[in-house]
This record gives sequence, structure tokens and C-alpha cells, in this order.
Amino acid sequence: MIKKILVYGDSNTWGDNFITGKRIADERQWVNILGKKYDKEYLFLQEGLPGRLAGNEETIKKYKNGKDNFFSTFRTNAPVDTVIISLGTNDLQLKYNKSSEKIINDLLWYKDMLEESFNDVDDRKKYFNDKMPKIIYILPINFDYQKNASGIFDYECERKRQEIIEYFKSINIDIIVTNDIDLFEDGIHLSNQGHETMARLVEEAL
Repeated sequence: MIKKILVYGDSNTWGDNFITGKRIADERQWVNILGKKYDKEYLFLQEGLPGRLAGNEETIKKYKNGKDNFFSTFRTNAPVDTVIISLGTNDLQLKYNKSSEKIINDLLWYKDMLEESFNDVDDRKKYFNDKMPKIIYILPINFDYQKNASGIFDYECERKRQEIIEYFKSINIDIIVTNDIDLFEDGIHLSNQGHETMARLVEEAL
């Protein structure tokens, strides 16, 4: 039986090429690289959105609020065997002024809410097939705060990113950490090589 993997993420799940303002070719996106490689074993459900937050701080483009949209997305695709949460980078942007503690709590919310839903008898039967999915976090990736993305991130944002990583390393949870993954010239988004690397890291985690 093919296993279903829901990937709930941001622009680096979607495949954004910020330089061209377009989406990179489908076959170069890390989710689709894995989908093609394991098409007989896994069905990857690509739910990435540029600008998506782990939290709900976006007041103008509210569709980017990750919490608000998660359960409708999960239930649309349920049941699934694995949920990959790839969020947190946008929350680190200067304009949101969020603490690392707040971002950590927002990220953990997804695990907590899945577990809470699983403990509901009706939800467990309908949306889980009586089995709790594996949860994997892709933690906020590196960004070029010193040059190309300096107007969006600064040293303090990087310090918070490292605090988030260290916290998740200290708890019993599946995580993927990237500190030197290759990016496009904007210093934020995964390059073609970066997508290949991410595909390999997720493959190892699965």
C-alpha cells in the first residue's frame, strides 16, 4: 500500500525562485524529486505556500497564517502516514519581531493539535484510520542575513534560528536541520541544488 506524506510548508516547499518571480520547474522541486523516485511507495502531498507562517501574525494577507489553514489542509488530505512541517523561516523575519520562544511554541502547536485530534474518538476513526502519523519538522533553513537578505533578516534573526534548532534537538522529536544548504542569489530560497539536498535529507528522515 502506498504511504501518504503531507508536506505543509512555505515557499521552499512550493518551489519559489525569488529571482525570476516564478516557481521553479516541477521536476526540480524537492517534494517532486522524491515523488518521482518513490512513486510506487509514497504519495507526496505538496502543500507549500510562499510566505506561510508557523503562527498567525499576518494581518493583511491572512491566508499566510499557518495555524488557521492547517486543519482544513490536513483533513482534506487525511488520512496520512507522515506529516512534515516545514515552517518557521518567515516567522523569523524582522517585520514580525517574534521571539524564538514564540516561534518554538507555534511550531509545537502542530504536533499538539494533531495529538489532540487523534485523541478524539470520531476524528481518530475518520481522519487517522486509528493510527497517529509520524511527524517530522524541517526547521528554519539558513539564510544570508549578512548580505543578500539583510533587509529581511539580521544577526538577531540568525541567533533566534539557532535557539530554535537547539531546543528541538533537546526534545524527543524527528527533525531535519540545515545550516549550509545552497540558496538562490536572494539568500532565502532553495536553489536547484538546494532542492536536491533537501530531497536527500528528507529521504534519510523517512
